[in-house]
Amino acid sequence: MNRRRFLIGAAAIAAAPRHDFIPFSDGQSVLLDGREYLLSDIVVPSSTLLSGASEPGAEFALAAFDEILRRGTIAHAGEATDRWGRMTGALAWRLAGGRLTTIQELLLGMGAARVAPESDDMAFIDRCFAVEDAARSAMLGAWSSEAWRVRDATRAEWSTGFQIYDGVVKNAEERRGRVYVNFGDDYRKDFTATVTGARFRRWTNRIDVAALVGRKVEVRGLVERINGPSIELLHEKQLRLC
Repeated sequence: MNRRRFLIGAAAIAAAPRHDFIPFSDGQSVLLDGREYLLSDIVVPSSTLLSGASEPGAEFALAAFDEILRRGTIAHAGEATDRWGRMTGALAWRLAGGRLTTIQELLLGMGAARVAPESDDMAFIDRCFAVEDAARSAMLGAWSSEAWRVRDATRAEWSTGFQIYDGVVKNAEERRGRVYVNFGDDYRKDFTATVTGARFRRWTNRIDVAALVGRKVEVRGLVERINGPSIELLHEKQLRLC
């Protein structure tokens, strides 16, 4: 899709458009009716990485957003804002036929976004997961690409950016104030999910760390290289029991 055409189309519904604004430049931000919104609990492929390249699926995501704009209008937005003044939370969207949903769920349902839990709205996040699971099973949108393939945690597959891993937990324990969930025999090389002990104990879903051993789980988030590939769990729903 021609990006200039997309920006003109988006500006047509904005009261005070910023023509230099590129949707999803940070994976979450959009401009609607002259206001900037942070689409909480999802991540969309960015078209403006610092390297100058775009993430796989970025053009599809822009096209999907363009389609959403043509199919409805804002119904309600939360009152919360982040430190930069962006509106946050579930962005309610009324489709032309009257059905009420959210932009997040529409993007997820088209395979243009993945769930990236961050808010305290657990019910909304669960709804987002249900929509993502359906799109993922049907291989819709970017789910058909290699870039969105679920990585094998037991093989310590190295990747970058936002990724999803799954596998059977080999070891899980708390050491020196941090919980480590390992998927291999050598913690210096295997894939690890980690969370501070204090954050772990604030999770609403009480999990016995030792009980994770032998369970298949899914982990999602930004991949770092700390010995092997590692994901820091900043939200409890970044880890899901399979």
